[in-house]
Amino acid sequence: MTKNIHITSNPAPKASAKPQKYLFDGFSDLLIRMHYALEEEEWADDTMWDIACAQSASEVEKAWCFVKLKAEDLMAVQPLSENDLVLYRMAGLVKRAVSTDNIVTLCATHAKALECLSNASQGLAPAVRDLAQEAESCLDQMFEHALESEGTPDSILPLAA
Repeated sequence: MTKNIHITSNPAPKASAKPQKYLFDGFSDLLIRMHYALEEEEWADDTMWDIACAQSASEVEKAWCFVKLKAEDLMAVQPLSENDLVLYRMAGLVKRAVSTDNIVTLCATHAKALECLSNASQGLAPAVRDLAQEAESCLDQMFEHALESEGTPDSILPLAA
């Protein structure tokens, strides 16, 4: 018995048709996912549900996995302008940060994000600069949270297991 598979839509042409708009909108979505994951993690820590209920920890892991997937999706698009390149690099740093299993690499990733922002042209679009700065802020929060939980027996790294 053979099965016929029909693909009705392919999202790749949309992404390649307008990479600048796709990178900007996609990066905005990535930031929303990062904020959601950070909130989930903070909520789980505050309520101590990660100890009492594995479901909460699972939700946090899922949130970080979505962040990683979105970052990988953005890295599949070739940057065409300096604005695109900054968002592309920041997406790569986010992917690296959520995938790392040690605090030193997370710290280096945050430092690289700061370097990326400082090396960005002054002609960078204000909205792109704001998104990149927000991503750096999220990376900083990730680093601080990992640093706080470093001495505990349950390591939070990698975030996207």
